[in-house]
Amino acid sequence: MEWSEESVMKELISKFSVASGFLILLCGLGWGLGFVINEYEILAKEHEGLLPASQQISLESCENGSERKVRTFAVDGQAARDIPVLTYHRIIDDKDIEERHYIKGELNPMIVKKSDFKKQMNYLKKEGYVTLTLNELYSFLSNKMPIPEKSVVLTFDDGYKDNYVEAYPILKEYDFRAVNFLITGTTTNRVHTYTPEYVQYFSAKELRKGCDVFEYQSHTYSYHKKEKISGRANKTPYLLSKSKNEVAKDLKTSVFQLGGEKLGFAYPYGEYSPESIEILKGAGFKMAFTTEERLASSKDHLFEIPRFQIFSKTTFKEFKQYVK
Repeated sequence: MEWSEESVMKELISKFSVASGFLILLCGLGWGLGFVINEYEILAKEHEGLLPASQQISLESCENGSERKVRTFAVDGQAARDIPVLTYHRIIDDKDIEERHYIKGELNPMIVKKSDFKKQMNYLKKEGYVTLTLNELYSFLSNKMPIPEKSVVLTFDDGYKDNYVEAYPILKEYDFRAVNFLITGTTTNRVHTYTPEYVQYFSAKELRKGCDVFEYQSHTYSYHKKEKISGRANKTPYLLSKSKNEVAKDLKTSVFQLGGEKLGFAYPYGEYSPESIEILKGAGFKMAFTTEERLASSKDHLFEIPRFQIFSKTTFKEFKQYVK
């Protein structure tokens, strides 16, 4: 059978097309695999249990809170005499709320619905509030640096993954700044699929991606726990039950994992003692936060800074009262 020149050319084009299509498919698969590996840090070695005490969280691309530039504010009229510091824990999209998020028929108090959080942040933005960094709060409390009357500090405790998934985009949209107090030992090396029905924590990559909004401070390495002490009716937080050396060691680990950052500390459960303050001072911390609900001012002890707790039951009216 004889092939015409035209037939040969058509055959070559057909084979070239098939080969090109196969090559494009391989490239697409390769790109997709590379994206998945990069996005979820699949090649990163995941640890069992706590992040090893000897492992530092990779935050080289982030600016430490203590190194962030303190802005000079043009204060029109009266400067603020005090400031509200707000505390959040989990932020979950309304559609993801399930039965497991309820305790005895009521929504877990530590969960704030995303719609409520969005409404609160939108209010702050529309009303012209300035969100201070921790360094700026320190300058206000210690040096009485003038700040606008409408100033607020946003803090998040524990380092939950939903803070990055749900809260971060809203904060970024409004160009807000916030502080996340991390239990550093819960940080993961890999990025795990977000499952809002369960408790999950930041991965190292998510910490890096979120540091244009969040700054990270210590909430202990692994001492956000309580234990039963003989003779006491209620369980006692580790910060109060463990020895001075044990607490100091835990704090030292958390500071190391945060790259030496120790501008601020949040007391687990809001419980502490005079000895706790001495340990923090000895570790080099400059300030610490309680759960006492009132406005913070320069009259406050720097290791007993009050914060308003924003719970699932916090009404919008209460929220507005806190910041006003």
